[in-house]
Amino acid sequence: MGSTLTRQDFLRVSGGAIASVYALTLIGCGSGGGEGGQASSVDLFHDKPDWNYKKMGELSQKDIGIRIKPSSYSDTTSFQQAIKSSLRSAEAPGLFTWWSGYRLEELSQQGGLQDLTSLWESQTDDGNLQAGMADNFSFEGKQYAVPNAVSYWPVFYNKRVFEENGLEPPNTWDELISAADKLTKSGVKPFYATLDGRWPAFIWFEELLIRSDPDFYNGLMQGEESYTDPVVVDVMKEWKSMIDAGYFTKLDIPLDATAIGEFKQGNFAMMPIGTWFNNGMLDEGLKPGEDYDLFVLPNVNPDLNENVVVVETGALAIPTNAPDVEASERVAEWWVSPKAASTWAKELGDIPVNPKAEAPSPMLNTLISTIHDNNYRLMQRFWEATLPQIVEPAVDELGRFMLNPGQYMEVLKTIEDIAQREWSNRG
Repeated sequence: MGSTLTRQDFLRVSGGAIASVYALTLIGCGSGGGEGGQASSVDLFHDKPDWNYKKMGELSQKDIGIRIKPSSYSDTTSFQQAIKSSLRSAEAPGLFTWWSGYRLEELSQQGGLQDLTSLWESQTDDGNLQAGMADNFSFEGKQYAVPNAVSYWPVFYNKRVFEENGLEPPNTWDELISAADKLTKSGVKPFYATLDGRWPAFIWFEELLIRSDPDFYNGLMQGEESYTDPVVVDVMKEWKSMIDAGYFTKLDIPLDATAIGEFKQGNFAMMPIGTWFNNGMLDEGLKPGEDYDLFVLPNVNPDLNENVVVVETGALAIPTNAPDVEASERVAEWWVSPKAASTWAKELGDIPVNPKAEAPSPMLNTLISTIHDNNYRLMQRFWEATLPQIVEPAVDELGRFMLNPGQYMEVLKTIEDIAQREWSNRG
């Protein structure tokens, strides 16, 4: 990336926005013969032109004799259409990137994805994959992709602002609210929130809900609970009280270098976001551990006796019609190895997909250790955790609430009506 991270960069990484550029023309899935007839290269289709898959291809060639050949779409909508139309055809790629959770389900149900359950079992046994992440790629007990990238969702906080106000990272919800009150009195907005790009409207909803009742959250995502349940109503009331207290920034600050500039200047102090945001911080000249650091939000419910954190996972999948499934599986197995995972994490400035690999900064390594050592429960991000047919309108409704907090019951009833309809449509 260049010195300035654009809005499109951030929204593409998060999986939360659809770009409106043009699609690059992709040429078939060439895979020249290698030893024993195995492909010497494997095409990788993706919609992340700023991600350096070419470097990973050079490394895979060196390590396992199979080069990853990336082919990029700049337009996410065209990319989705191309993948869906090619999976069962002779034009299927060797590998492709996708989203996890229910956004992967449709492709697996169509029989277009290679079953990678045995790869998960072997790599989990070897410590190269976390068993707790398997559900993000699973349907009916089988796994259909490996992690392309992994991001935890902590809180980025401005160390200078904290020091100037005599604050430490909070250990309880009461401490967080006390810090927010102190910051507000000093003229600093405690928290960043935005409606730019639509999708960020779910951030505070999921953060408050998983820290109130993580089991309920999972049930809600699976259609087993109601959006009008008292658990959700209490979450919305808590969120409303934070809005009423003036804790949040204006809602039109883009989630890009603009937000980083506001953060750098100390106009707001804290920001819950995926660790993929770290690369943007680096691009804007902030130093991890010096200018900013991370902590995980404490539980809202003081009686909740477990630690929870949101995890966001992208998928790397193999079509059943891949030109050489064995070669693609070898690449997928290599992708989650410590060496490949460390290299990729450095490229992204983010968490490695392999728990044994090194993150690109001590700050991220500390976060990883905190999550692992304290047995944090990994909660799938709202965007991937439930049906897309629910997520999309729910995001708009949550945005409506952020603009009109008094309408929380109307918002919840609208989302619940949508959820009931979509779950009933599944039979």
